[in-house]
Amino acid sequence: MVNAEKQIWKCFGCAKGGDIFSFVQEMEGIDFIEALKLLAERAGVKIDSYRSEIDKSQKNRILEINQKAAYFFHHVLLEMSASAGAREYLSNRGLKKETIDQWQIGFIPDQWDLLTQYFLKKGVGVDDLIAAGLTIKKDAARAGQGFYDRFRGRIMFPIWDVHGSVVGFTGRVLVETEHSGGKYVNTPQTVAYDKSRVLYGLNNAKTEIKAQDIAVVVEGQMDVVACHQAGMKNVVASSGTALTLEQIKLLKRYSPNVAMAFDGDKAGVAAAKRGIDIALSEGLNVRAISIPEGAGKDADECLKKNPQVWFESVKKASDVMDWFFQMAFNNKDVSGPKAKQQVADELMPLIGLIPYAVERDYWLQQLGGRLGVEVSVLRDDIKRFSKDKKESNQIDKRPEVAKAAPLDTVERLLQRLLMIWSTHPEYLSVQWPKFDNRCFEGSVYQHLYEIIKNQYTNNSPVSVADWQNFFITNDQAGEFENLKMLAAIEPGETEDSDLKIEGLEIMVRLQDEWSKKKRKQIQFLLAQAEKSADKELAQKLFVELQNI
Repeated sequence: MVNAEKQIWKCFGCAKGGDIFSFVQEMEGIDFIEALKLLAERAGVKIDSYRSEIDKSQKNRILEINQKAAYFFHHVLLEMSASAGAREYLSNRGLKKETIDQWQIGFIPDQWDLLTQYFLKKGVGVDDLIAAGLTIKKDAARAGQGFYDRFRGRIMFPIWDVHGSVVGFTGRVLVETEHSGGKYVNTPQTVAYDKSRVLYGLNNAKTEIKAQDIAVVVEGQMDVVACHQAGMKNVVASSGTALTLEQIKLLKRYSPNVAMAFDGDKAGVAAAKRGIDIALSEGLNVRAISIPEGAGKDADECLKKNPQVWFESVKKASDVMDWFFQMAFNNKDVSGPKAKQQVADELMPLIGLIPYAVERDYWLQQLGGRLGVEVSVLRDDIKRFSKDKKESNQIDKRPEVAKAAPLDTVERLLQRLLMIWSTHPEYLSVQWPKFDNRCFEGSVYQHLYEIIKNQYTNNSPVSVADWQNFFITNDQAGEFENLKMLAAIEPGETEDSDLKIEGLEIMVRLQDEWSKKKRKQIQFLLAQAEKSADKELAQKLFVELQNI
């Protein structure tokens, strides 16, 4: 028998040591359960009997496709004559051959279906290519039958998750034309890629982040690549969006300290504030990187002009609250009461986000000193912002839950499926026989089940108007409006066939998530029954658990 306490690794620098699980926990910045799952997955050991095998299988296929696509793009860049312009572009951007290899930067010529045909000839199914976000089905009404590549004529940057799997891509257009679309095209949301949970470069930067105890966050992929090439290897990118809660928690695994660089214009500051708000509320120590005027608008440009300026800018990054104070007081005469209140109203909500009382009080004292106001007055006034925030959360609670249902995956998936059916009623006749109606249990849409079942059973046309009447009758008109709103904001490039496939995939996930949710509920009740020695109820619950 293996001794679980046996030490198989030891760091002679910090004296830490332990078994394989503690090693993975330390290196990856994860807890024991996550380490167990990661090691089991790599060893091919199944430990989660409730996980959807269909979801898992498709995700694995997409990850394999992405890996092969990254190799294809990289090979095309390095070996094909059609990529001469792309190689010249990257050379002009100052990238070395070893850097291009390390980051597997690639290229895809401006051809209609080059990548799709490459995979089809290798026996990869077109449905998986669509699910991976690499291939798009033509709109039959406008362009006839067939498929085409999402990425064409673009420099390709693979996107890895924290464990080093290629989950998606960013494609930067090489030559902009009226038909090239946006400057950047990204992989859409897939079962393998959720942009809100991925930070570009974290797989390469996490060790250095731990070693230096700080993460440097920049805006784009080229900024990350340029920093790593210059020797600053604790750098990741938010890919041009505000940091999300999931990304903040990812960074927090490796260090509580973050230095952020962003554009100094109003849009850049606004985007940064959204991420900083979350970082402050999560207790991170946030610093703001300010590049001197004329030294470059971003890390990549600054490094090209003078690498030392960039390194110094990161080293001298100021506490983000100092940065906010500087902006709030910049060119303002705060001698009058209204001006004082204006600055206070700008800074106190940010101070209020700080979860630590001593640190929060320190900044209140700084604000009071600069405004010439008693700190006790500010302490009283900051309660107003806390009250406003609390009331705002209460007012927004119902719409927010109906819109995203972050705490109930079943409700969110069911809402998405109903949205698809409401915009494409023809899918219902095909998908309803495969649908597990138990997923409606306890949902705000529970009574809608009977209406949909009758429409299908009677082979009558699906009437979305009947759905609307149901919601109105049951005082749930807002729920129907949410469905219409969600349908209206769907991305324009989403093909009907994509939605049909997504509907089938959602049904599989719904059954799996409902089963997990139901098991948790029954296991809780079973524990209560056993605690109260109610053997009859415990036996009933045990049978119910077995039948899920």
